[in-house]
Amino acid sequence: MNAPRPQSWLLAALLLLGACTPTPEPRLRMGTIPWPGNEPLFLGQELGLLPSRYVHLVEYRSSAQLMRAFRNGAIDAVSASLEEVLSLEQLGHDPRVVLVLDASHGADCLMVRPDMESLSALAGRRVGSEESLLGMYMLTRVLEQARLRREDVRVEIGSLETQVETWQRGELDAVVTFEPYCQRLADLGARKLFDSSRIPGEIVDVLVVRKDFLEARPRQVDALLRGWFATLAWKQQHPEEAMQRMAGRLGLEPRRFHEASSGVRLMDEQAQRPLLTGSRPGLQETLERMGELLRYHQLLPGLPGRTESSRLLDAAPLLRVSP
Repeated sequence: MNAPRPQSWLLAALLLLGACTPTPEPRLRMGTIPWPGNEPLFLGQELGLLPSRYVHLVEYRSSAQLMRAFRNGAIDAVSASLEEVLSLEQLGHDPRVVLVLDASHGADCLMVRPDMESLSALAGRRVGSEESLLGMYMLTRVLEQARLRREDVRVEIGSLETQVETWQRGELDAVVTFEPYCQRLADLGARKLFDSSRIPGEIVDVLVVRKDFLEARPRQVDALLRGWFATLAWKQQHPEEAMQRMAGRLGLEPRRFHEASSGVRLMDEQAQRPLLTGSRPGLQETLERMGELLRYHQLLPGLPGRTESSRLLDAAPLLRVSP
């Protein structure tokens, strides 16, 4: 019998090696948008505190693109506002909140032309807003405080980048937006007339994971939480370096990034438990209050009158990584 050729032995060895090599686990695909509250995620990735073998960050240019990607299954997790969480629940996408990322206390804003001195001056003006539930919610709250109706203003829907360009062409009188776009519009002469510090506790961003992924891949979710907490701890110990790194990624000078992020309260490990755990988590109350507002303003008219908000929260990952 002829001995096997060396090439045959090599092929057999390679096949055996391939059969013994474990298939890499799917990574958690998390979607974000440009926003100071999301920058610790990218900082953690850069520092190696948020392991890329478990988590893959995907940045979209608008909230509308981001939520569409989650609904279509292109991503497994998303940084979302509470309004968007309730919308995803209503549409049957099984969102589960596993982490509170930040609360906006001034970083969502209404930027206007310098001649506009009061909110009532919005009457008859062209107001830009992003095509998102958050944008519509902010606009509704602005109009409510201005004692105006939606029909009293001319709403122009467009992407965040388009709003800046439209403003430069003089085609908008006011823009409902958020950082870092508040800063960009300020650089073009706009002034801030309203921000989220006037509606405290209403604009909250959370980490939402699809229920089936959360149940099938807990290791990836836990890695994201550990990375978030480790990055915030590193940021606290190295504030200047953290500011430099995060500002550069958003294309802002450190001073401007500091101004943009001053209205964002990041939620560290200590802040999570009262929000996500206990018989009556703090975030459950916030979700229920948000649901009432969305129904009242007809932004989510199909939302049930008494939602089971507690089932939207899953503290299991938090309790695993922070026992």
